[in-house]
Amino acid sequence: MRPIAAALLMLLAAPVAAEEVYPVPSDANQVFYVQRSMNPNTIVYAARLRDGKLDPRQPVEVFWRRFNDDGEKRDLSSLERSFAFGVKWQPAPGKPGSFMVRVVSYPRRPALLKLVDGVPRIEGKVAGVPSRLDHAYLHLDESGSVPSVTRVDLYGYALATGKPVKESFTP
Repeated sequence: MRPIAAALLMLLAAPVAAEEVYPVPSDANQVFYVQRSMNPNTIVYAARLRDGKLDPRQPVEVFWRRFNDDGEKRDLSSLERSFAFGVKWQPAPGKPGSFMVRVVSYPRRPALLKLVDGVPRIEGKVAGVPSRLDHAYLHLDESGSVPSVTRVDLYGYALATGKPVKESFTP
C-alpha cells in the first residue's frame, strides 16, 4: 500500500473527537476539573490538607486555571462560587475525615471526598458505576446573553476495575 493511502486510512479510522482538546491541569491535590466548550479556561477542584488530613474548615478549594492567559491561577468570582462552580460540603456520615461534596449548580450529584493512602480523591457514580471522578466537559449554547449548558460529559474510573467510565446527560 502506498504511504499516502496508508496515512489516509489511518486518518479515516481514527476516532473523531467529540470535544476540544484543552490543556489538562495538574495542580497539587487536584481531585476534579471542569472544562467548557467555549474556551480552554478550566475550573479546578483541589483538596485542602491540614496536618495530613482534609481540612474540615474548607476541604475543597475551587479556582480557575486560565489557560488562555498563560495558565495563571485565579479565584472564582462571587457569582461563580455562589451559583455555578462553587461547592458545599458536610462531614460524611460514618466516614470520619471524609466529606460529602456537592457543586452548587447541580446538587443532585453528591460525591465523597476522602483520602486513600494519604492521597485525596473524589468518588461518585458515573453511568451508575461507583467511580473515582476525574473531570467533566460542559457543552455550552452561547447564543443567548448568558451561556447555558446543553450537555455534560462526566468522566471517571470504575472503582472495581480501574477502567474508564463516561456518562453524558442533559442537566
